[in-house]
Amino acid sequence: MTKTSWADEVDEQEVPSPEVINNPDGTRTVIEYRLNEDGKKVKSTRRIKNKVVQEHVNRAVAERKKWAKFGAERGAAPGPNISTTTVGEVILLRLSQYAAQQKQQELEAQQQKEQEKSLAAKSSRILCRNCRGEHFTARCPYKDTLVPLEEITGASATAAEPGSSQAEGDKGANSYVPPHLRAGAKAMDSIHERRDENPTIRITNLSENTQDDDVKQLCRPFGPISRAYVAMDRMTQLCKGFAFVSFYDHASATEAIAKLNGHGFDHLILNVEWANSGGK
Repeated sequence: MTKTSWADEVDEQEVPSPEVINNPDGTRTVIEYRLNEDGKKVKSTRRIKNKVVQEHVNRAVAERKKWAKFGAERGAAPGPNISTTTVGEVILLRLSQYAAQQKQQELEAQQQKEQEKSLAAKSSRILCRNCRGEHFTARCPYKDTLVPLEEITGASATAAEPGSSQAEGDKGANSYVPPHLRAGAKAMDSIHERRDENPTIRITNLSENTQDDDVKQLCRPFGPISRAYVAMDRMTQLCKGFAFVSFYDHASATEAIAKLNGHGFDHLILNVEWANSGGK
């Protein structure tokens, strides 16, 4: 039985240093040796391809990368050397559950505030009873030519009678009763008697980019126009989809309804009808 030297046993456990082979295609083959759990040598081969990626880093970091190597690495090529440098694993940052919940709560609170603002803006809108525009009825440009939409649909037919309005005023002490409907008040002229007799048409399904000049140019070929009004949104200053046009004579308005109803304008199909019952 031959005895081996203790130096030979140590040599058997030594792991060779990694080998780096430069390939013609620009890649590198790295051969490394290591000992597994059973004490046996394991050879691993990796093929590495360098790819230049441009990234923006801190100025101090960029300057530090230009430093010359020193010590055992003096004179070596730039970049880490596999035989002397170990690259650490990439660790992804995971936020705690509390931080995620706090961020979600802040997002929900912000959405709730936005919803409250939108509801407050909708509830505070001013609507005209004649054309449904966002202005006071007294300042409506068609207050003398248009009948309130409630009267057209018949929704306020009972409210037009003095007896019914008086009954509504008696429902509560705080109910408001208009002066011309109070007991002993003189009869006033209705809107039908005071309005202008110029025939007026209503154009709907307009695009949001429509302006007053566009409506005038659209209706001018049918006859002289008295007035043209495009309902605009007070917040966005965009068209709300409908407009009113008044002509000087009934024939021009009739021709405009016949020609423009179903006509394509700005990629939309127009709907044109009489704005008031007196125009028919």
